[in-house]
Amino acid sequence: MYVVVFGKDKPGMTDTRTRHWPAFHDYLHDHPSHPDVVLHHGGPVLSDDGGTRDGTLLLLEAPSLEAGRAFIADSPFGRADLYGELHVQPLDWLTGSPE
Repeated sequence: MYVVVFGKDKPGMTDTRTRHWPAFHDYLHDHPSHPDVVLHHGGPVLSDDGGTRDGTLLLLEAPSLEAGRAFIADSPFGRADLYGELHVQPLDWLTGSPE
């Protein structure tokens, strides 16, 4: 199933995001504890001024919604408790799907 992850950082977490970014980036490309999860697209979400990274948007393929939730919870950002708001939901990918 396809899963969309949208996380919005807690206020004041810019330093935490910056500190954990390299590990999070590596995790997106190599996550042996979640071998069945595939990252299709994703990246940082920017603040309204377009200059500050303050969130995450990911498009995953996972065996279940629970697997998608576990993937983000186990990530460096998840373990750092970066997100004040986190949505992990199934996606009906209609256009541009990899199939």
